Amino acid sequence: METVKLGPLAVSRLGFGTLSLSPLQSTLGADRGAELLCYAWEKGINFWDTAQLYDNYPALALALKRLPRLPVIATKTYAYTAQGAREAVDEARRALDLDVLDLVLLHEQTALTLPGHREALDWLVNAREKGLIRGVGLSTHSVACVEAGAACPEIQVIHPLYNLEGIGIHDGGAPQMAAAISLAKARGKGIYAMKVLGGGTLFRRAPQAIAHVLSQPWLDSAVIGMSSEAEIDCNVALFTGQALDPETIRQSLGRHRRLHRADWCVGCGRCVQACGQGALSLEGGKAQVNEELCVLCGYCVACCELMCLKIV
Repeated sequence: METVKLGPLAVSRLGFGTLSLSPLQSTLGADRGAELLCYAWEKGINFWDTAQLYDNYPALALALKRLPRLPVIATKTYAYTAQGAREAVDEARRALDLDVLDLVLLHEQTALTLPGHREALDWLVNAREKGLIRGVGLSTHSVACVEAGAACPEIQVIHPLYNLEGIGIHDGGAPQMAAAISLAKARGKGIYAMKVLGGGTLFRRAPQAIAHVLSQPWLDSAVIGMSSEAEIDCNVALFTGQALDPETIRQSLGRHRRLHRADWCVGCGRCVQACGQGALSLEGGKAQVNEELCVLCGYCVACCELMCLKIV
């Protein structure tokens, strides 16, 4: 697996998006999650992306104890105060048994929220200067926020949502996001993409979707959620130009998938209107999924501005 420069860090071009190992999306236990992380590491994936919200530090900690060398780990926090940032960093260092964190990002920012997180950002920058953190950045689904991050000298790394269909981008499409990311890259920011498979929507078109993202001149790395050895093997092959084994493809595409609704759903109802199968309804102020009717078309994912629907 090719190693690339991501801000101050050296990471594999393919990273492991560990939301797929989180209780938010998965019933996999910590031990099984650690097995998959170690398997991915053996395949050359040395970059893991997590977050305070994901509640999966135990799986990462188990994997760290089993590996001969440390991977690069990025974590994220919604903290907007200095105290909140300090608590998030302390939690991650303690849970992962690490003295220094590789990369800490302000989680899921917009151009409007970023100024309100200035106190947390300043604390993270200070922690970087003290040697507690190697890199500071932000994650976002917003074109305008990528532009704002590009103009912020304290931000070293930007983790933007990007895929060939523009699924999940709040304020534009794929061309607008690509232009904003290109600007950020030109200003020296490290870039690693998220949701390159559109929250699972593009899983049937994974070769095309991944090839598109890899063709972007601004890309340093991209993280993908994976839940099995077969998925890891498929993605490694696609990122390294290897031939795909038919049986591995069958195992990867053949596993049971479902439409998952995250807890932060606000019950706007757009997904219900977009579903032509009648598989979605609103109950208790949130979207509910009827798996017997759902055909995993992904139309609902495309219209959810909060990206709280994913095929997992």
